[in-house]
Amino acid sequence: MAIFIVSLDLRPPITSIGPLMTQIQHALHMNSLTASLLTAIPVFCMGIFAPLTGTLGDKMGIDRAIFACMVLIGLSTLLRFFVHASALLLVSAFLAGVGIAVIGPLLSGFIKEHFAERAAAIIGIYSVGIGVGATVSAGLSIPLGSALHSWQASLGTWTVLAALGLAVWVPVLVADRGFRDEEQAKGRLPWNVGRAWLLLIAFGLQSGIYYSVTTWLAPQAEQTGYSAAGAGVVLTTFSVIQMFSSLVIPMLVHRSNKRTPWLMACAVFSVIGLALCAMPLGMTGPWIADVFLGIGLGGLFPILLILPLDEASTGDEASRWTAMMQCGGYIMSGVVPMLAGAIEDATGSYHQSFWLLVALAAALFACSYFLKPQRQASH
Repeated sequence: MAIFIVSLDLRPPITSIGPLMTQIQHALHMNSLTASLLTAIPVFCMGIFAPLTGTLGDKMGIDRAIFACMVLIGLSTLLRFFVHASALLLVSAFLAGVGIAVIGPLLSGFIKEHFAERAAAIIGIYSVGIGVGATVSAGLSIPLGSALHSWQASLGTWTVLAALGLAVWVPVLVADRGFRDEEQAKGRLPWNVGRAWLLLIAFGLQSGIYYSVTTWLAPQAEQTGYSAAGAGVVLTTFSVIQMFSSLVIPMLVHRSNKRTPWLMACAVFSVIGLALCAMPLGMTGPWIADVFLGIGLGGLFPILLILPLDEASTGDEASRWTAMMQCGGYIMSGVVPMLAGAIEDATGSYHQSFWLLVALAAALFACSYFLKPQRQASH
């Protein structure tokens, strides 16, 4: 339960932006490229600061490090109540990104340490928590903005989730002090392992596509002819489908004991969904795309989180494999929403932006073929 509630905090600072993007751009006079920094900065931070996982975990212990990062996420959303200039909003995005960067790998290590035999299922719960947080924040951003008469208050409301996460993590701090281990504390990120680089590339492609979709799917729907509220529903529908997929697919993966076919299938679904967004299909296009994108991206994320755990024999090792994967992967993926925004600025249409994402999803499909897991018995 604690893992689930903490994972709720890991996407609202990013996904609450998308439905309000047009209002934010008008209010703060931001073009599409600058506005894309609101999602690109947290994603870059999630890459750049992921290597701090090992240092903070060793010095503070995994439980205290997670608690401290949730405090940082809470402060980042609290700041948004007071935003009247783009600089402060960008600062809040930076703070959220740092907090999320460190929590992610630590939670993977926590799962490996405490739920090694059920890691795939617990990763599913972790992914669903992320999905629920993303879905709720995307779906309620417009209604909250209308009810509170302020997009700033809508963005700031998600401080409540951070406070809830802090509350449920306190018993973990009290009950679990055994994660740090002197033998584990000497580990390093596996920069010299080729397979770790392959995971990094795959994760970067998946994340770049995901954050581009959460940033530009609603504006693309508005460009197609939807109202702001209707475009928000399109993004929410994608998030709901993704949420269910991120729970069901890891369980199916665990039962089949095979990763690669599921990974490749999810990549194919993502290609189809992105192609539907790229083609001028009118008002029905976004709804059909929602189904394919929700299943494809909903499956890719948890499967890619499971793969580093397959490589690890301890919780600390799992944290470090995940930290490397997310470090380079998020740095790669932070560029993609910016490129998509720049393409829209240049062409005046999101169709070409989504063709870029189709190409990246095709590259992910090719990469997936080589990600056949090495079984735990090899350790």
